[in-house]
Amino acid sequence: MKRMLNIHEAPIIAFTVLVIVLFASLSPDFLRLDNARLILDQNLSSFIVAIGMTMVILLGGMDLSVGAVLALTATSVGVFLNHGFPPWLAALLGIIIGMLCGVVNGYFIAVRKIPDIIVTLATMYIFRGIAVGISGGTWMTNFPEGFRFFGQGKLLGISFPLIITLILIAIFVYVLKFTRIGRRIYAIGGNGAAAKLAGISVPKTKFAVYVFTGTLVGIASIIFAAKVGSVQASTAGSSLAFEVMAAVLIGGGSIFGGIGTVAGTMIGVLFMGMIKNGLIISKVSPFWVDATTGFLIILAIVINTLQRVRQNKSKEGDLV
Repeated sequence: MKRMLNIHEAPIIAFTVLVIVLFASLSPDFLRLDNARLILDQNLSSFIVAIGMTMVILLGGMDLSVGAVLALTATSVGVFLNHGFPPWLAALLGIIIGMLCGVVNGYFIAVRKIPDIIVTLATMYIFRGIAVGISGGTWMTNFPEGFRFFGQGKLLGISFPLIITLILIAIFVYVLKFTRIGRRIYAIGGNGAAAKLAGISVPKTKFAVYVFTGTLVGIASIIFAAKVGSVQASTAGSSLAFEVMAAVLIGGGSIFGGIGTVAGTMIGVLFMGMIKNGLIISKVSPFWVDATTGFLIILAIVINTLQRVRQNKSKEGDLV
């Protein structure tokens, strides 16, 4: 039991179990297999974007532009498809556009050393403005069947976008836990000055993280567009940045950097998806969703802070 309580993700796991019990008691439909699939299906894009946001927050940064990047990428893909591009080529170009957006953010943040909140706030407006401009303010629709496979297709009887999501989660769990760049991300977020003295290239690591994030958003946008079947540039992903940042914090990440895991974030995304789904199934007004989410963020941060204090005291006691 003591080992379980010391697991970093223990608070969010406990919260998730409580939420399941609560909503199951309010509505028997909540525990139906179809509803579980629906929760997963509706949050696949958020899972992918949240991986990138985890790395950004581990650095002690933030990226307000991810929703606009998704809108620009998805809209661009829609334009390519409407001009007769093959689905695979349109999807590839969309991912490249997402990566280039990450390059822009990374250049100004890591190389020019402009604060991330200023850069990503500016690029949020720039990317969405470009998306609205190239779409002419109209919906991107009538995607071909071949493209819809990326969001609705199955491979060996398993959802194709779910397979992609699980692969990306596994890759970045490995990257953060077992690779050099993963250790550098944690080191920079934990103590940037010490990391620099240790010979870690802070600008290169930051640049790489924002490029990774842009690329992940590009992949998420393909799944989003293919699943929904239409894109409205002015509204697509409008609340995505705040939702995935909330998921990172709820999952045990620290806004100050250096603390957090991809696994915790994934549970955070699932947790938020369950809250939204449970409130709707329980016939609670959807207007309470945002208020509930905000309350849970504060509660999760308080509990995670208390957990870290307890763990630090335990470590100090062991040293004595």
